[in-house]
Amino acid sequence: MIPVAEFLPLLPSGTALLVGPASGAVAAVRGVVGPPEQVGRTLTPADDAVVLLTPVTRFDARFDVLLRRAATAGVTALVVAVTDSAPAPGPGTAALADRLGVGVVVTPDPWATSVRMHELIGSGEAPAARAAVAVARVGLDAGPDLEELFGRLEAELGHAVRFLDASGRPLRGAGVAPATAALLARTVGTSEPVWATADPDGAEPGETVVAVPVPTGIGPRAWLAVGLDAPLAAERTTLATALRVAAVAAGHRLVLTRLDDERDARYRMAMLDDLRAADGAPAPPLVQRTIAAGWQLDAWHVGVRLIARQPVDAVALRREVEVAFAATGLDVTVVEQADGWALWRSSTEEPDRAGVAAVATAVRTAQRALRGTVDTNAGVGSVHAGAGGLVRTLGEAGDAVRLAAARPESGYFVHVDRLGLAQLLLAWTQTDTFLPAAEQLLAPLERGGGALRATLAAYLDAESSVAETAAVLGVHRNTVADRVARVERLLGVDLGDPETRLALHLATRALGGA
Repeated sequence: MIPVAEFLPLLPSGTALLVGPASGAVAAVRGVVGPPEQVGRTLTPADDAVVLLTPVTRFDARFDVLLRRAATAGVTALVVAVTDSAPAPGPGTAALADRLGVGVVVTPDPWATSVRMHELIGSGEAPAARAAVAVARVGLDAGPDLEELFGRLEAELGHAVRFLDASGRPLRGAGVAPATAALLARTVGTSEPVWATADPDGAEPGETVVAVPVPTGIGPRAWLAVGLDAPLAAERTTLATALRVAAVAAGHRLVLTRLDDERDARYRMAMLDDLRAADGAPAPPLVQRTIAAGWQLDAWHVGVRLIARQPVDAVALRREVEVAFAATGLDVTVVEQADGWALWRSSTEEPDRAGVAAVATAVRTAQRALRGTVDTNAGVGSVHAGAGGLVRTLGEAGDAVRLAAARPESGYFVHVDRLGLAQLLLAWTQTDTFLPAAEQLLAPLERGGGALRATLAAYLDAESSVAETAAVLGVHRNTVADRVARVERLLGVDLGDPETRLALHLATRALGGA
């Protein structure tokens, strides 16, 4: 038997309790044609709810007689329609209904209400079949956008549709109770609906959620779900059937979206690879492609590399990365990579040191925000200009992110500009960006026609011995001392610092010392 109070929200729109209690229960429903006095003569103890298919014109003494006969027969609910001119029940009728325990429910469509009540009492197979057909039609008629599909499903089913990821986290709509999310997360290998009730043993059990896996055949699974309060058996059957059909429609759209996303990702990755291969001088067709993609090459760039610390679907999580960076106010371009993402920020004006530091801070903030989705190592490059500068700053970010992998104390984050010269050059000796970095570091010494670089290399090889350096070069010791002082001024370094000596020694060795 189903309580009248549980029936009411599931009946056609506009149906409501008019007078009397809603505490009775219903196991059988009968529709009767005729005025109240005629209906009253047909009532039997087998009737729990009676639907008057003929509209009531007034709530008078004849209707009160119907109430008394209904109470005698054990009827707990009378469902009526009223004519437009019918006045509301008087206080006497309302008091009588309360005293007899007969609820009077008003509805705009008694026939549809009678049918619906029969369905809800029954197994739900007939409404489930109708719902499946209706949802299939929605799936065919809706456009490719998932939001349009979900909106039409909600209108058809009369319930808010939730879209959840494999762990039960909401991607659209309300979330679910932690226990429900945990159940979904550990449910694999099934295509059957999953039912979960929050705190079912509590004094006030929470909502019941029916969730159906979305079949895509690619990537992690997702769920379509609907939340219900104390659902009837027929309603459970109907919604589970409808959601299974809806999940097929959603899965089809997800597959198409995924294919589009993968195609776009391959295009972006190939374009970035072409920029790297262009060695700072991209051909006009490549420049046109970057412009069409919204990439601003003729600008100042700060590169970022994020590498996931576990296997990751970079295509599927690209949107998560964009959202995390957007939340920091940092407008970045994101390109998927095999192990994570390459990103950069472009600006028409050269950012000062504070501006670059602000970018690094935003990257750290975004990295922390992503921890709930994916743990990453993060590296940030220096600021550079133009197409070649973009490639260079991304290379620096790649070097930095490799260092970050061994720096848990820094939160697996490294900014090139914050590293010591020795640390950076030691990392770069394993990369293609080492030689350009060494050349830039020693470039001021070219003003000496190569003598200063040769003197520096010999001086460092001689473990900072002026006398030994003079002997190797065949010059006076004062000449060596003068050249070493000039090197320190031109490079802005202190050769008395061991870290600086190591960095310069690596650079001179890489460039051949001359």
